[in-house]
Amino acid sequence: MNDYLDLWKLLAGLGLFLFAMNLMEAALKILAGERFRRLLRYSTNKPVRSAVGGIIATAIVQSSSLVGLIVLAFVGAGLIPLVNAIGIVLGSNLGTTFTGWIVATLGFKLNLSTFIYPLVAVGGLSYSILKGHWRLISQLVFSLALLLMGLDFMKDGVSALTEHFDINRLSGYPLIVYLGVGVILTAVIQSSSAIMMLTLSALYAEIIPLSAAAALVIGADLGTTSTVLLGSLQGAVAKRRLAMAHVLFNLSIDTLAFLALLPLLALIELLQIRDPLFALVAFHSIFNLFGLLLFLPFTKQFAHLLETWFKKDEQHLERFIQNVPQNITDAALEALVQETWNLLYLVARLNIRFLRLSPKITDLENREFTLPKVLASISKLEYYIAIKKLEGDLVNYALNIQIENPDDIVDQEKIKKITQRIDKLISAVRSGIYSAKSLKDINENMQTFNIIDNEIINKYFKQLKSHSQLMLTSIINLMIRPLTDRFIDEELSSLKEKSQLFHIEFEGKVYNKMSNITSLNLSTLLNVNKEIQTSEKALIEAILLIKIL
Repeated sequence: MNDYLDLWKLLAGLGLFLFAMNLMEAALKILAGERFRRLLRYSTNKPVRSAVGGIIATAIVQSSSLVGLIVLAFVGAGLIPLVNAIGIVLGSNLGTTFTGWIVATLGFKLNLSTFIYPLVAVGGLSYSILKGHWRLISQLVFSLALLLMGLDFMKDGVSALTEHFDINRLSGYPLIVYLGVGVILTAVIQSSSAIMMLTLSALYAEIIPLSAAAALVIGADLGTTSTVLLGSLQGAVAKRRLAMAHVLFNLSIDTLAFLALLPLLALIELLQIRDPLFALVAFHSIFNLFGLLLFLPFTKQFAHLLETWFKKDEQHLERFIQNVPQNITDAALEALVQETWNLLYLVARLNIRFLRLSPKITDLENREFTLPKVLASISKLEYYIAIKKLEGDLVNYALNIQIENPDDIVDQEKIKKITQRIDKLISAVRSGIYSAKSLKDINENMQTFNIIDNEIINKYFKQLKSHSQLMLTSIINLMIRPLTDRFIDEELSSLKEKSQLFHIEFEGKVYNKMSNITSLNLSTLLNVNKEIQTSEKALIEAILLIKIL
């Protein structure tokens, strides 16, 4: 009966610990907010700084999964290159060991109930009374109390089980069994921190020896990759690359750590670390530090290898929004901006096809724009339908971006600005599609003019095509210019005026020759002129909306 009760206490402690970790992560995710993400983004412009950023970020928020989620979003939005994201992942692995040091230092050396009751009282009462950021801080305090309570339950549950458990039963099992148990338990529980706490509790109660505990920790380190791997199998290419980087890194380092397990423990003993709890967390930190130092010099080659293995899926028009969750506001906004540029590029390429211009009228690859193969092999109408679907996906994504909603007036003003930015991006998307629609509507007229045998009509049609080629060349060249260029809005406005002036003058010339043109051809020519002007105007306005964000 006592075994039964002790097992329930152990499981209750594990349940409290996992619940507290989720509660703490939820609070930290909001409290860290944009400033934390901005720090993570801008402090990772080099692999070494990326690794340091990953260590610090994970140590602060105590959740490698939260850091991984943010990094994955930044990679998907194009805010962080893959090579730097890999650096953060390598650093976060070492950052997770910080929890073990805290628990080994305090959790097993102090009477936890001394801290639990005041933390529950302060956290629970203040959570019921306070609002806004203070309420989130109260949630953090309360989750810390639950974390300590869970650890205390696990420690007591495991300690009591020693009275009914013969440690000699485990002596016959090889270390690889402990490794496998660590992998399986972590994959099931989805928390390497929880397995670390269980292992420390078992080691503290002398249920398992240090070597077995080390094997369990290695297994837990490897087991953390299961969720990322499974979640990325059907994911976007950026997600698969980063997930595979995590898997390959952990697999390599954990294999080396297991092969060198006994020498590493001998090294720790040589360092005069006698306490088994400190020895275990030192072992965990050493092999992760070794892995970081081993992989970090080769992150560029590693990233290149992953980019070679996982090619971009050219069957999908979306390049950014499918990589970024909508609850990470700044990354989602950046993904929306990049995807809007992607759509405008596809519109420009479609306009080139509608007008039968040269597809190489400018260097379109300066912004790493690419035309998916699926669009290159379909008709213009099917192409138009495809980008209309992309328009719908973009608008739906934009409308579902989650904006943090704090109470203070300053942040409310910020929310207003973000909402206005989203509205402008939606308007840019719709203007881009309207540009393509204007040319789609005169597609048959354009085909007729290409085969018509009338010298005057051919002359005017060539003038229209020549003007369109110049306009689209100028428009795309402005698209590929840096967003920070302060003269772009002036040049776009000037381009818009030139377009309007040309089409007004063209209309006047056509009217002067109307006696030499049939009524049908005159009407068609004027309509084509009008729709081309509308298309140019809509595309320029779409770019202006993004440039002035």
